[in-house]
Amino acid sequence: MNFESLANELLLDIFEYFNAIQLLHIFHGLNIRFNKLIYLHLQTYPLDFRCISKQDFDNICQKHLPFITNQIISIHLSNDDDTPEQPNLFFSYGFHFQQFKKLQSLSLYYIRS
Repeated sequence: MNFESLANELLLDIFEYFNAIQLLHIFHGLNIRFNKLIYLHLQTYPLDFRCISKQDFDNICQKHLPFITNQIISIHLSNDDDTPEQPNLFFSYGFHFQQFKKLQSLSLYYIRS
């Protein structure tokens, strides 16, 4: 038995051990089934961008976020020294709050006036 032949329910249980960013890095692109399961699983996950490189942030915003905006329930963005201008970058990709139909929480950290 190989990993890709595991039942969907078991894969979703395994996904619980990873955050959203790790899931996309590790499992996305293996096959269409995995991609669909990841996006299904992300419906219940907060997207926490506070500890992510700019390259990873750009990759997720460009390649993945457009497919799941209507499923996201929580977003964490930061403007600290490790993630400067992240909130501005996020909206520079053309995202609008109206796209996030299920968004319940938007957390902004280290916002300067």
